[in-house]
Amino acid sequence: MWVRRSERSMTLYELLGKMQPRTRQDVFVFSQFWDVMEKRGFGPMLALPSFIACTPIGAIPGVPSLVGGTILLIALQILLGRRNPWLPQKVLNLECDADQLRVMVEKVKPTAVRIDRFLVPRCFFMKQPVSRSLIALCCAGCGFVMVPLELVPFMGLVPAFAVLIMAIGMTTDDGAVALVGVSISLLGFVFGAQRLAAVLA
Repeated sequence: MWVRRSERSMTLYELLGKMQPRTRQDVFVFSQFWDVMEKRGFGPMLALPSFIACTPIGAIPGVPSLVGGTILLIALQILLGRRNPWLPQKVLNLECDADQLRVMVEKVKPTAVRIDRFLVPRCFFMKQPVSRSLIALCCAGCGFVMVPLELVPFMGLVPAFAVLIMAIGMTTDDGAVALVGVSISLLGFVFGAQRLAAVLA
């Protein structure tokens, strides 16, 4: 999850910049981000789909399930000990509206600058194998539950947000933030299960 590498950890502002489609680009293809970021570890790879699920794009029918499946696949690779993430070409070819994504990133960037003041490499115990496995399991669980939670309006936001927080912690090497994401995911599992049971009852 936190592979030893020469690059310094990224800031949240830098991560958002990598997510932002280029000017005059009408369609954003997932592979464009993947090609740039795949060597930076699993954090950025989990950040993009979870961020998309937290935007209005995530309200489009089918998107939560698609994002959840992508997150699940990436998280399973962490558990399997892969050094670099891999996704099938069909997932890499997925597209979304570039204008929508560009606008959302621009809106979040000012907040990201303020948040970056508090994001620092710390809580290095979170890099230990047991902690890595815990975070990967939480991400995998969030991805899995996003599929059935699509039946409950807006409930998919909870696991997506939890993954986003964990991904930010992974990307910035801030174990404290990753731990917050783990806590949100555990609470989300309980709340989501209750809501889903009520819908299916």
